[in-house]
Amino acid sequence: MNLWLVYSIAALGFYWIFALGGRFAFSQTFMMALGGYTTASFDRNGVGFLGCVLGAMVVTAVAAFAVGAVLWRAEHFYFALGTLAVTEIGVVLFGKTSTFTGTNGNITGIGYPVVFGQELRTDGQVFWLLAAVLTLLLLLAVWLKRSPLTRDLTAVREMPTVSKTLGVPVDALRMTTFVAGSAVGGLAGALITHWQGFIGVDSFGLNLGIGLFLMVILGGLASHWGVLIGAAFYVAVPELLAGLQQYMSILYGALLLVVILVFPSGLIGIVDSLKSHRVRSTSRSVES
Repeated sequence: MNLWLVYSIAALGFYWIFALGGRFAFSQTFMMALGGYTTASFDRNGVGFLGCVLGAMVVTAVAAFAVGAVLWRAEHFYFALGTLAVTEIGVVLFGKTSTFTGTNGNITGIGYPVVFGQELRTDGQVFWLLAAVLTLLLLLAVWLKRSPLTRDLTAVREMPTVSKTLGVPVDALRMTTFVAGSAVGGLAGALITHWQGFIGVDSFGLNLGIGLFLMVILGGLASHWGVLIGAAFYVAVPELLAGLQQYMSILYGALLLVVILVFPSGLIGIVDSLKSHRVRSTSRSVES
């Protein structure tokens, strides 16, 4: 359950970048790793849990702004390639032995999360912390969905050239969603680091980046609630099909193809369709 919550947080950040900002960024796993190593570094220097997490988000946001500035003019495919390059370079650097990344990118003995002076040592205790963080982020997403800003973001995603002509600050909105979504990725990396008590560079490779993309696509681009379903599916399937680990990539690829062709709105679209069907059935029953 805790892994599902962490992945939901990271996927929600990627949702803001991809579904709202209209930019495909492979850098979300790099931001998670940066958040994790930053919080580990702060923790080793005696900074409290809250300071570690907030510091990780700030460092990640600054890094995202720098990446966004370098790739300012890159569009679509080239932006994706640029962020992929950043991630691959980052993973290599994180894997080196240094005071920041530990021995070969592995750091152990990281402190437990602390809330109101209480150490959260068990998975059950950490669950409520992660659930609270995810709830706050979802409330923010709901507010954003209902705000006028969503209209501008939709225009930026669908018609960037026309939006610029109409005076919509396309570049500023793209940068904002990229920085905000990346900071949430850094938050997820910090939280999973404190929960597990260690961090290793192998946990933040390209596979996780593709996994976050799958979570958002499988869940559905039409709603931020879809990331919960996508993350749950991504976490649950390997456990349910433990004997078929070598076929996971094929399974995910086939499932992604089915979702794109048959359910373009994602798994959340299936839920919405069932709700609509139930409402129509109820209405017919009442009319009869």
